[in-house]
Amino acid sequence: MGATEARGANPADPAPDRCTAGQDNAVAAAAAGGAADSQDQGRRGPGRAAPGSDGSVLVCGLGALGQACLQRLLAFNVPLRCLDLAEPSWRDPDLQRRLADRLLLGDMRRAHVLRAAGAEQARAVLLLSSESTVNIEAALQVRVLNPQAEIVVRSTSRQTSLGALLEERLPGIAVVDPLLLCAGAIASALRPDTIPASFEADGIDLQICAEDDVVERLARPLQQAGTETSGALVVMPRRDLTQGEGGEDSGRRRWRGRRLRQGIERCRRRMVRLSRPQQLLLLALVALALIGVAVFSGAGGWRQGVFVTLGLLKGEYVDPVNLLLTGEAGVRGASGWLIGGTLFYALVGTLLTSALAAVILEWLLRDRLGSSRPRLPRRSRRPILLVEGGVLAERVGQLMRRDGRPVLRVGEADAAGGPDLLLPDLPSALKLLADRPAQAVALLSTDLLANLQTALTLQQRWQGVRVALLAHSFGAAEELGNLLGGMAVVSAVDLVADAVVATAFGERIEAVLRLGGSNLLQVRFRIRQGDTLCERNVSRIQNGYGITIVSLRRQRQRQPLCLPKLETVVSDGDELVALATAESLRRIELGDATAPQCRLRLEQAGALGSAGRFEVQRTLARWLGCKPGEVLGLLDGTETLTPPLDADLCTPLSEQLRRLGVSCRMETIP
Repeated sequence: MGATEARGANPADPAPDRCTAGQDNAVAAAAAGGAADSQDQGRRGPGRAAPGSDGSVLVCGLGALGQACLQRLLAFNVPLRCLDLAEPSWRDPDLQRRLADRLLLGDMRRAHVLRAAGAEQARAVLLLSSESTVNIEAALQVRVLNPQAEIVVRSTSRQTSLGALLEERLPGIAVVDPLLLCAGAIASALRPDTIPASFEADGIDLQICAEDDVVERLARPLQQAGTETSGALVVMPRRDLTQGEGGEDSGRRRWRGRRLRQGIERCRRRMVRLSRPQQLLLLALVALALIGVAVFSGAGGWRQGVFVTLGLLKGEYVDPVNLLLTGEAGVRGASGWLIGGTLFYALVGTLLTSALAAVILEWLLRDRLGSSRPRLPRRSRRPILLVEGGVLAERVGQLMRRDGRPVLRVGEADAAGGPDLLLPDLPSALKLLADRPAQAVALLSTDLLANLQTALTLQQRWQGVRVALLAHSFGAAEELGNLLGGMAVVSAVDLVADAVVATAFGERIEAVLRLGGSNLLQVRFRIRQGDTLCERNVSRIQNGYGITIVSLRRQRQRQPLCLPKLETVVSDGDELVALATAESLRRIELGDATAPQCRLRLEQAGALGSAGRFEVQRTLARWLGCKPGEVLGLLDGTETLTPPLDADLCTPLSEQLRRLGVSCRMETIP
């Protein structure tokens, strides 16, 4: 996917990233572009099929996941073939009717069976058996028969290391673990409504939140093609470290001031969380330190008072007292108040040192011997409770800890361990949570009925707690969640099917987010010459295909661009990370772009000098995505129309042109 565009599929899209030399030229170029695109479609066909391929997709293993992938592949208008060891149990009679004559029975690990199924000519082969070892063996056989095909292998967490080695040594093979792909969707369900989703792209922390809660310059509207979302959502960095209007130094000062205020506020909150005896003890220690500095200053001034007080509170006695003894009388001339006071300070210091040594010893014994009494995290945060799930629970815990939320896990200890508090069973966790409820609960067992029973029990115990449960192959997950009182039911089959289909067309799915009842895929596009997205600006890609570009990495740039500018043109060799729905990826594969609906009518306000004319020419070329010489026809002094543009490009471009002395207005294309 993201490959050669079937551009003739939408003649209304007149190659908007190319400039024209006026209104007449714009119309002519649009027509010429449509004709050329139609010829291009006839020459290469939709998608990036390898030479010698018939463009078909072979699906091996027709369980719940295989049939879900077939249903989604029907919308891509590609030839489909099916292979299974035995006659599958069809879940949809219409799917059986359409594909029964394309089904071949046999072992996917056998070369002659794969040849008969058309693996040698297929553009993509999906190996979706429930046995990961069978899938991996079949993948090696398919790669021998067809070196160019995209191969998607369903695997498990036990085969993670082998899958990574296969992806590294054999390009074109993608190993997918269905359970691990669910981690992002489950984490999204556990977060509060104020932050519907949070994710990471190229090392940048980003979040999706409501449009009313952010500053406009930091946000990018979220595009979701094929979905009906309630309320406007935007994508923005999780931490605003951008520079202020006063420049870099001003931005740094504001950032440091904000960090200082946050630190003071954290200290105040921690003081409030302490019990009354703990607060009194802390205040007493501070008072002793201040009184000691004042009393023990003497002839040496406040520096002597600091040295003596710190020495006594460290547990020492002789050396600090020697600093206070002056004259020839020495200790014989010392007053009883001095001896008693320093002895009292030394005793307090001995207790502090002993307490610190006991804490350090407890940490060492706990790390070495692994025996420690279970304790909840900081009292300020209610924990996230994860029940069962193994590696999936560990991945969800990582995402929750990245948000700064404490995690309490229930299940067997894994070999890797981890920073989460781990308990062997649910009763132990409920006993630990007796004084305060969990913030959210995720039930990640493979048994749907066990998850459902535990969810209903916990909802009775904790009213209003957010609950997310995993349903591996339940079709109507959203309807079931609404029926059970607003639970978030994540269907692994439906969620993973979107990711597998996208991977079959050459893209890589890095995460799957669950947002508003739909699956939002975090996709990495590798742009090549002739791809659908190549030589188009960010605005056209987003508005044309309904995706949101969150990161752009150039070939010779070490650091990626976070939320790149709308006028940025994507070129050969770039890498994009975008949020897309399954409908968005289908439109990219088919080249079915929504045409831009606006354009600017330009009229020069007055005579422009050579410098001003060149600046206007350069501005138009940058925003229209073409060479400066191609916009000369728009500056001939008469009223001209730009090529069709997206509305989010027209607004900033018109403002910049007005500052340069060119009057313009935005018009909607009927």
